[in-house]
Amino acid sequence: MNEIDGTFADALEHHWKAIFHLGLRMFGNPNEAEEAAQQTFFQAYQHWDQFAGRSAIQTWLFRIAINVCRKQLQERNRFQGYELDAERLAESREFDSGLDDRQVCVRMAFDSLDAKDRLILTLFCIDQLRHVEIAEILGVPEGTVWSRLHHAKKRLEQKVKLSQKGESK
Repeated sequence: MNEIDGTFADALEHHWKAIFHLGLRMFGNPNEAEEAAQQTFFQAYQHWDQFAGRSAIQTWLFRIAINVCRKQLQERNRFQGYELDAERLAESREFDSGLDDRQVCVRMAFDSLDAKDRLILTLFCIDQLRHVEIAEILGVPEGTVWSRLHHAKKRLEQKVKLSQKGESK
């Protein structure tokens, strides 16, 4: 089946989980992730007849989802890297049960990154998208994706190291 010939119900079934997880990584809160996923698919449904097939359905949905998340984050003045509030950090710790200390350290470091870094790392490391797919989703050149990913990984590494130093004191 060609993706453009697929139904909206097929897209919903096959891509809901990935869109939800993108929202979860952006917000750190399952309720907000659910809301973002619902809004993404609502917008996709409204514009389903406009999908031209120039990209994969997943790419199109991710682009919608990222725009939805950005809008929600901007409305709360968080997208430009503002500090996370205590409530969000507390919620993210709820997901840490069952993880070892290293995993918790990495998770907390990831959660403390700004939204742009969390986004690029999520798309590459968690959703396992290729650089060219991420470039299409974000509407930037592929070289920009390589650069942003490199810098995000470095910032994550720095935060993990700082966190580990704090624990060893």
